[in-house]
Amino acid sequence: MNMNQVGMLSPPLTLKKNDINNNHIGIDVNSLNSVASASAGYYTSDGEFHNLTLFSAKPMQVWVDYDSKHTVLNVTIAPYFLLSTKPSRPLLSITYNLSSVLPTTTVYAGFSSSTGILNCKHYVLGWSFKLNGEAAALNYSALSLKAIQELAQQVHARPHSFKTILCIVLLPIVVISILASAALAKVHMKRQLQARKIELEWQREYGPLSFTYKDLLAATNGFKDKMLLGRGGFGSVYKGILPISKQTVAIKRMSPDSKQGMKEFMAEIVILGHLRHHNLVQLLGYCRHKQQLLLVYDYMPNGSLDCYLHTQDHNITNLCWAQRSHIGLFYLHEDWEQVIIHRDIKTSNALLGGEMNARLGDFGLARSHDHGADAHTTRVAGTWGYIAPELARLGKATKSTDVFALGVLMMEVACGRRPIWMNTDNGEPLALSDWVLAAWQGGSITDAVDPRLDDYVEEIELVLKLGLLCSHPSPNARPCMRLVMQYL
Repeated sequence: MNMNQVGMLSPPLTLKKNDINNNHIGIDVNSLNSVASASAGYYTSDGEFHNLTLFSAKPMQVWVDYDSKHTVLNVTIAPYFLLSTKPSRPLLSITYNLSSVLPTTTVYAGFSSSTGILNCKHYVLGWSFKLNGEAAALNYSALSLKAIQELAQQVHARPHSFKTILCIVLLPIVVISILASAALAKVHMKRQLQARKIELEWQREYGPLSFTYKDLLAATNGFKDKMLLGRGGFGSVYKGILPISKQTVAIKRMSPDSKQGMKEFMAEIVILGHLRHHNLVQLLGYCRHKQQLLLVYDYMPNGSLDCYLHTQDHNITNLCWAQRSHIGLFYLHEDWEQVIIHRDIKTSNALLGGEMNARLGDFGLARSHDHGADAHTTRVAGTWGYIAPELARLGKATKSTDVFALGVLMMEVACGRRPIWMNTDNGEPLALSDWVLAAWQGGSITDAVDPRLDDYVEEIELVLKLGLLCSHPSPNARPCMRLVMQYL
């Protein structure tokens, strides 16, 4: 069998040219699996291989030669512009006895085509076949002008088929993309509306935002460490200069990962935001930006009382008794419309202004309740050394537990010692109130006075005794805050 053709042989012998995506030509014998295959192309007379692109829409020639004597099957392909010149070297050449698969009677040779994901057309311009011997060459001059014109139309129509392919492939992608974008936009709008709803509810509950995050970011130079004033359990405090008013403020930045930090943030807004008193740190406003929670206060240039009493820094001036005695904490247990229980009175929360006037700050643990009612607290809160015995046992904060903490603070001011320290004699912890009481029982309570107070006056003795009374183990024995103020 010897033939020249453009197209494919029908089964059981098939010249497979429909694998256009891979640009392959293969020979299938009684199966869909190729016994031989190669990338589409041809060899020139000098042996150089040239690739051909099957979906280029350009006409091509195919020669299929079978030598039954030597059982050799050759497949050659070449572009149309070579006309009748057949390349001397075939693209595929295999030894296969086709008599084992071909019937002994009638054999039909023909063409068939199929498409994959690409929309393409196979056009047979002409073919030549001979049973024995070499098939005659095609007479290109005998081809009708009409056939050539039809071929040209097919070639020129090819780009449109690619547009169709692009539409078929891209249209579902575009539709899916539009639907996905619409879904994402809907989710985004729903989240925005939800966030806006939460924001409005927040502002109704706690008041409008006082500062923008952009302004507070600029005020602290991006919350740089050089602006850091201190760190606490639930956040950090920065010094800031507001960009428009140039006012110096203190900005507490709550830790976004702390649930307790969120509770402190809300407590400060609810309680301190409604209080106005010359002995309380003034809350100027707040900012809530995504996960960022920030509180803005008056700036206290002299830091906390704790630094002056316990620091080892010689650059910090020691406080004389006149200055210490003027640091009063006139706390509003009885004068405000509600009872405010601070729950964390200590020297580090007593902040000093420019004239060493003290203001109580950090109301994150504070709770409020109506006069004559009890505070609904069941959790121990505060700092060890300032916590009353009944608070440690029952977890219930009262005005009396605040009085206990104030008593410890008064003794701390007069003695210059921390509420709890290690006894150098036995290595056991020692409470300040026990130490002052032992000095009093020993006959000289003034032995407990801070030795740095060289301008001692009798007022210190009264303060120490009042501190012991306020920190009495029995809450019923402690005076109320109004009496404490009268005594002072």
